Amino acid sequence: MSRGNIIQIVKKLHNRIADDMKKEGREEVKRSLDELSKIAKTESYYLVSTTLLFESGSIEEAVLEVNKGLQQFSYSYSLHFNAALIYFNLQKFDKSFYHFGRCLRLAENTEEIEVVQQNLNEMVYILKKQQIYSSEQIQKYLKEIEQLSKELDQRNYPLNKFEESLIRQVQNRGTENENMTNLYKSLFLENIDDLHRFFTKTEYFQGHEAKHYQFAFIKKTTLPFSFLEKDTELTIKINNTTYDFTNSLLKFNQYNYLTFDPGEVEITANKPIFIGNPIALNDEPKKYRLVAHVFIDGLSGKYLEENDKELLIPNILNTFNSKYENTNCYASADWTFPSNAGLVTAMDTIAHGQYHSTFGHDFSEKQESLIEKIRKSGYFTASFTGDWRGTPPHGYGKSFDRIVFKNSMGGFGAGEIMEEVIDHLETFKEKNNYIWLVLPDLHDVADEIFLSINSQVNTNVLNRLYSKKGDTSVLTNYDENKIIRYGEELKRIDLHLSVLFNYIKHNYDEEDVLLIIHSDHGQGYFEQEPKHFLNNGRTKVPFMLLGGGMQGTSNKLMSNLDIYPTILDLLDIEYDKEKLHGKTLEDFGGKPRKEVMTESYHPNQTYKAVIYSRDFQFYFETEEVVDTFGRIDLEYFKTDVIKLNNNLTDADLEEIVDYYTNEILRKRAILQK
Repeated sequence: MSRGNIIQIVKKLHNRIADDMKKEGREEVKRSLDELSKIAKTESYYLVSTTLLFESGSIEEAVLEVNKGLQQFSYSYSLHFNAALIYFNLQKFDKSFYHFGRCLRLAENTEEIEVVQQNLNEMVYILKKQQIYSSEQIQKYLKEIEQLSKELDQRNYPLNKFEESLIRQVQNRGTENENMTNLYKSLFLENIDDLHRFFTKTEYFQGHEAKHYQFAFIKKTTLPFSFLEKDTELTIKINNTTYDFTNSLLKFNQYNYLTFDPGEVEITANKPIFIGNPIALNDEPKKYRLVAHVFIDGLSGKYLEENDKELLIPNILNTFNSKYENTNCYASADWTFPSNAGLVTAMDTIAHGQYHSTFGHDFSEKQESLIEKIRKSGYFTASFTGDWRGTPPHGYGKSFDRIVFKNSMGGFGAGEIMEEVIDHLETFKEKNNYIWLVLPDLHDVADEIFLSINSQVNTNVLNRLYSKKGDTSVLTNYDENKIIRYGEELKRIDLHLSVLFNYIKHNYDEEDVLLIIHSDHGQGYFEQEPKHFLNNGRTKVPFMLLGGGMQGTSNKLMSNLDIYPTILDLLDIEYDKEKLHGKTLEDFGGKPRKEVMTESYHPNQTYKAVIYSRDFQFYFETEEVVDTFGRIDLEYFKTDVIKLNNNLTDADLEEIVDYYTNEILRKRAILQK
């Protein structure tokens, strides 16, 4: 198709469908809808298809269709409104209340709010008149709706979206991922609030809430145990001998690890308690005994290219004999939230759905994290993080057996994280371990936070004279002072990593270890006068594999989406390669990548994309901004192509512009308003 044609077709179909919906009869609408479905299932497609199914009485099909739509367009007021009406018709009033509550949160004007309130009033009238619910039950639902209308996102963890503490509150009850968070290393606190959540560590386990448990252990095993209520009476029977733990040394405000030799164990309490999934302390060794994933937030590949790596990261480069490094890796997105979700799902931003800065979205509801696959393959998975964009409710909870979390704004930096990681590895050294550690220290540079004495002493006073902080860290512009400090912070991270690396070297054979070093994005303040927002300073990121016999330096194109397919191949874990956007690296048996793409997809900002290849860089940017619901008018845009060598003629460049413009429009036509 010629440039822009596909979007013009979609817009015409939207207009035609809207006009035909005002007329009697639905045959023309169905024909247009079918035509639209072959191009892009936009929000408008799902709105109309669910309406038609509802009108025809195919209510169960309408439910399936509206939920498909909401998986793609989580923040659509209109789809939530349709869902509320459909569930009301099915007499699933709890779900109807829920979707009306979501509508109130997503409404953009008083008219939309009034429409919801009117429908709510009618529903309440019917429920009362037919005596379906008592007044107390209705009031309970209305209170929940009021909460939903004000809900926040999952950055508040370990508070929930309504700013209520999650401490000792069991989540996902009755599912295979039932879990609970308790305090960790807090002697005096028993709970948290909006202030204490920044300075308090928590510990998360998947497990099960009950009053009675029975186990038959064939190996030495530990149980992460937690009270849920005070004054709980507790007995533990071990091989027919019963012990009363009611007045024991077990603490209320933490997980208590109860370790048992092989045998029969029966645990009984008079109130519900929570026990994490049993942890056998000795595993049959896998190919890699330890897989350690070191995520350094905001580490720029371009910065490493242009500066002395041996001075900045000597321990990363030289501790292990075997090292693979790719010097041509690009992030799939321009900031942490979408980029990391892309890495753990091997899916692009539009597919995994985590892009909105203030609305929550759980990617695990529609796709399995690749870390979850590692966990299910028999690794004991643990996360040590202060990343509020990677909390359990965001979807990461299903990936990990254990999570130690402390908000990085409360000072959970590289040094403290190393202590926790080493403590964990020493405790579970006979297990097959996968660990994910997030080092936030470089992020402090853009945010102008000085938590470390090392950073302060090594930063000249004149470099702290004034601030050039942007509206967000992503939008911070060129700043020489930040660049100077960035190098000092990177040296400090490498220093703390040396402690972990030395521990690993002394406790593991190198061929039994696979260490992954990666990042989520670079920094905007490296580029003085960037021609494009998505420049190399922002988009180019490092990727290294240490240990395991890996060798070599490669400049073959890769995306950070390619990391997990490659790791799963190395771990001999099966997965559906056709469903992922990430591909196994060419150096590890995959097909060569011709290009990679980085996107910037934010509400209230223009949609931007860049295609990197060997010979050129292609840039695309819309004229209009993305709206709150994730939609955009793609008809009007600008493009640019930069050739990287003399192999391309002017005719080649014109062909590149036409081809990649249409590729982007074809891929993103689902976002068209």
